[in-house]
Amino acid sequence: MRLLLFIFIHLSGSLSFAASCCGGSFSFPALILADDKAQITSTYSYSQVSDDVLASGKWLRRHDGNLAQTLKLEGAALVSDSFQAGFALPVMMKSADNSASSGGVGDISLYLGHETFPEKTYSRWKPKGLTFLQITLPTSPSIYDSSISTATDIRGRGFYSVGGGIALMKAWATWDMNFNGEIHYSLPRTVANETYGGEVDVQPGWGTTQTIGMGWNRGDYRIGSSLTYLHEDAIRLRGATTSDGTAQKNFTLGFSGSYMINLESAVTVSYADQSWIGAPVNSSLSKTFNISYQQRWPR
Repeated sequence: MRLLLFIFIHLSGSLSFAASCCGGSFSFPALILADDKAQITSTYSYSQVSDDVLASGKWLRRHDGNLAQTLKLEGAALVSDSFQAGFALPVMMKSADNSASSGGVGDISLYLGHETFPEKTYSRWKPKGLTFLQITLPTSPSIYDSSISTATDIRGRGFYSVGGGIALMKAWATWDMNFNGEIHYSLPRTVANETYGGEVDVQPGWGTTQTIGMGWNRGDYRIGSSLTYLHEDAIRLRGATTSDGTAQKNFTLGFSGSYMINLESAVTVSYADQSWIGAPVNSSLSKTFNISYQQRWPR
């Protein structure tokens, strides 16, 4: 029982990896995966941009002290035996050398989840799984609204995004494996500012995030690791300024440790680094420390 709860705790904390300069990316929702009727997850994140990787693949070391601190509150509740609804509300504070700090609400996400692959009978290989739909609202300033060179006023992507995905998990004795995958589409918008010399249509397109992870459990403790791949289509500009852009690609390697306080609550500490693995393109890479607390209410 504790092993299964540990996997659910690990997966129900949403995964979000993005450079602090760029505001955020589509993230996995904090789904209810155990036999609960509701849950609340609060996460504090401290992130620093370490490198920029250009469209050509050239790496540039950052020395501007670009930091982001985020407090994210996520909640979910059952609306029927198999459906659930939830939200994610991030509040961010950003700073950089020789620049004023800026803070406020980030992009808000809403989602609907479904227990598509319940574990009704034991199987050695068949995983338990859920599917979900998610919408992200541009409720915060983005790069298209920024007027600060260090980008400390950016807290979101600036687009309405709709997407869907799947979360799968399987346990064997003290080991477990999990997979999360999502695909999303960001809607185009029109912006007008001095940077682009007038009005332009911004066309972002499709994106995806895929994560595979594994963990080892003993008693009230779990340690785990994960590898995440992120891809965002090139953002095209049409109008006063014309550009075909470059796709964004990067990998994130993460490590985590969890402690189960009791059957209804747990604490998780994790570290994620985007500069350790893969061949990133057109990305600002960050190193992120997270600590989260989750409280669940059984059915």
